[in-house]
Formats: sequence, C-alpha cells, structure tokens
Amino acid sequence: MGKNMFIGLDIGGTNIKAALVVNDQIINRLYVQTKVEHGRNASLQQIKSAIQRFAGKAQGIGIGIAGIIDSKHGIVQYSPNFKGWNDVPLVSLLQAEFKIPVSIINDVNAVCLGEWKYGAAKGSHNAFCFTLGTGVGGCFVSNDQIVFGAHGFAGEFGHMTIDYRGPKCVCGNYGCLERYVGSRYIIELVKKRSKAGSRLYKCKPLTVEAIAREAKRGNRAALQVFETIGFYIGVGVTNIMTLLDPEVVIIAGGISRAGKVLFDPIRKTVRERLLGSQYRKYRIIPAKLGDDAGI
Repeated sequence: MGKNMFIGLDIGGTNIKAALVVNDQIINRLYVQTKVEHGRNASLQQIKSAIQRFAGKAQGIGIGIAGIIDSKHGIVQYSPNFKGWNDVPLVSLLQAEFKIPVSIINDVNAVCLGEWKYGAAKGSHNAFCFTLGTGVGGCFVSNDQIVFGAHGFAGEFGHMTIDYRGPKCVCGNYGCLERYVGSRYIIELVKKRSKAGSRLYKCKPLTVEAIAREAKRGNRAALQVFETIGFYIGVGVTNIMTLLDPEVVIIAGGISRAGKVLFDPIRKTVRERLLGSQYRKYRIIPAKLGDDAGI
C-alpha cells in the first residue's frame, strides 16, 4: 500500500504550526514564530519556507487560518492576525510555487474537522465544536458535512448575543458570548474578584491555565469565576443544541483542560435549560487532539 503524504499548516498570529502527515499520522512538526509585524510578504515567505521543509513527495497542502476565508476560491478575504491580508489569493500563490493541490479553511473549521475525523467527535455524524481563547469560534458538522452557510459565517458562536444589555464586544455588538468567556475577559473577572495580595492576584503571568490550576486547588475566587464562565458557556451551548441538535459538543482551547471545574457548570446549565434534555442523548466533552487538531 502506498503512502498518502500531506502537509498541514495551522497559521496563527503567534505561530505557524506545520506538519508532515503520512497515512493520517503526524510524523514531523515545525513551529515558527509568526512575523506579522513585518507585513504580508514576510508572512507569505514564512509560510512558503515552512512548506518547503516538508515538500518532497507531499501530494497536497491543507491550511487553516483565522479570518474570513473563501475556501471555494482559495482566497483569504480578511485575517485579523495578519497586517495587509485582504483578498490574498493564497491557494493560487502556493500552487504556483509548489505545483501540488492546496486547500484553505478557517482555523476553527480546521480544528472542528480534526476533532470530528480523528479526535473527540470521531464516529459522530452531527457535532458542534467551539474554541475558547482570546476569541471564541465555532463550527458545525451536520450529516458528515461542515456547514459554512451562505457567506461562510456559519458557526460564529462567540458573537451570539447572551445579554443584549451587556458590555460592548470588539465586533461592535453588545453582550456577545466572547465578551464574557474570551480569555482576556476571564482574566479581568479574576482581578475583580480576587483579593489584592492573594496568590491568585499576584500570579505572574495571570493566564486562564493558571486560574484553572488555582480552581483545582480550591481557590474560592477561581472557582467562582469558573462557575460564572461555565454558566455563560452553558447558556451558549443550550442555544446551539436547541437550534442544531448535535449529538456531541466539543470544547477546544487551553481552557478545555480545566476539567470538572469548567465542565460541571456547563453541563448543569445545559441540563437545566435545554428543552427535552432528559430525552436527548448528547455529550459535552473536551477536545482530544490539542495543538494538533488544526493541522
């Protein structure tokens, strides 16, 4: 049996993650710090250099990148992480260079696809995956197909309105879920609720992962914060399940490794609020593939 060899890239604002995938197994990885401040051409050259490391006998290239992506025509219409990336014909540029097929999708869709085919949602036919980080994104697989929507915006979970009277989001709307559970806002909430001089307050750097560690140790302020964000995520998941009825909901991102302190309040909220929850068979579980999912 011949080998199927492909190159996968997860292009983020901080790092480019590249890997050589042989028969669905990652056999080699490369991490490069992204030079977003140097402009479009520098970023393109970094992407080409990462691909060149693995080009050889690769049969194709798959890319996940944050932003508004026209997958059908291979165009990055806009990427918030990259200066000057407007209507960049990335697929045609790379195919001209490497002479093999190239495909691109939104990075959250790439994570969802990875978790559905190889990770926590493997074997399911209807799955919703959302990623928690600085931003909050989502993707829905319906009957074994990713749902892109009419304009490619399907699954923008983070910009679902949770409270129309809530704080203003970076998108211009008010009360978006992202405004409550994005990492920067979780950290803001911890600073408000923890006492000056406490171990949590003095934690440097104060990250969502550090807050999760303190919650697992029983820190009251950290536990209260996870109760709050778990509730808000649970409300969002309830809305998604009411509308789409997936059999599995995958939560990805560093915060998903928090375990019970996060998932207990999420599941409790869904159980209490979802219409017919007692009659549905569903799972709300953490992602399995970690940093490899987007590759």
